[in-house]
Amino acid sequence: MCEQLCGNDLSCSLNLPPIKGRPFPVLLLSCWQREYDVRPYNKFKFSRLDFEERMNRNFRCISDLHTIVKFMLQRRLLSVSISGVVVSNRDAGLLQSFVRSLSSVSKIELKLMRLPYEFFVMLRLNVHKMKLCELSLKGTPLSDRDANMLREFLLASKTLHTLNVSSCSLCQYNFATVADGVHKSSSIRKLCANRLVGLNLSLDTDKIASIVGSLLMQNKLVELTMNQCEFVAQDMEIIAEYLQNKNSSLKRLELAYNKISADGAMFLMRAISQGGVLELLDISGNTIGTHGGEWIAKYFSSCQMLQHLYINNNDIAASAINLILLTLKKPCRIKRLQVYNNHFDKCSAQILHRLLEAKILNNDEIDISCTYDQDSKQYRIVPWL
Repeated sequence: MCEQLCGNDLSCSLNLPPIKGRPFPVLLLSCWQREYDVRPYNKFKFSRLDFEERMNRNFRCISDLHTIVKFMLQRRLLSVSISGVVVSNRDAGLLQSFVRSLSSVSKIELKLMRLPYEFFVMLRLNVHKMKLCELSLKGTPLSDRDANMLREFLLASKTLHTLNVSSCSLCQYNFATVADGVHKSSSIRKLCANRLVGLNLSLDTDKIASIVGSLLMQNKLVELTMNQCEFVAQDMEIIAEYLQNKNSSLKRLELAYNKISADGAMFLMRAISQGGVLELLDISGNTIGTHGGEWIAKYFSSCQMLQHLYINNNDIAASAINLILLTLKKPCRIKRLQVYNNHFDKCSAQILHRLLEAKILNNDEIDISCTYDQDSKQYRIVPWL
């Protein structure tokens, strides 16, 4: 079968069987990078899904990874993003070269990978040679041994300031191990740990919240993201205790799609109004309801530094949404307010119309807008994404 497709018949491009032995040279990888990046081509990106679609064959964890490592060693890279690759420990030399190719990179993203324990060991052994500032392992499963060695790496690194361990199959036990590394690290300022799991047990959010409270009380973190971690209202009391601190360093807090309900929203908003330093709060999808919306309206105007508030998908009634909108006055500090997928009525549309007309809000600062309905002869809310 010919590898080149004809120009007229598209049927031959469908359902092609994998071509065994199709080579993957460094030159081809270099050409692909010109599609992803611009000069001087120092931001490397590789996706296994794109590779297998283009090459029409499976990724080979030894020979194809060798090509990737060879390419990375030949260039001075600022960032590396690799997705979906299985890294084998059968070739120790290749694994060592892979870690060495990452030594001069400041931003590493290893997404949906399969990394052996030996990778983290070599990462720890080479930590003093590395210039790493941001590390993302999103979607890459971490075993207990991996978490322990990652902790050792965090303790030894003097440059790492951002860590992302979202969807890494971390439970309440090995999350505590990673959190201990963050707590004792001298450099980490941003932590993202979305979607913790309980394995065979229910997730003990009280223990998780206590761990988070210890991290916050250390007063080093600037950003904390823990979406989909099953937090409940009582857990917010621990976090709120820290947010009341006027000397807090935390600027961004994302707790979307947990279960904090109305009481959790009250704890957070009251603490932010007293502390006055948080700039971004995301509590979307937390079923805070109308009562929670009323608590937000009560404390919103007192949150002096809060510039971004996300409360989408919370089943808030129009009456509470109207109260929140009515708290906005000139000069408006809000840079982004997201309220869509709650409930609105004609009063909501009229209030929003006045806010936009008076230039208190701009269209790019809120995710809804209003339009005049010719049939009903009144304004109604429409999404503005």
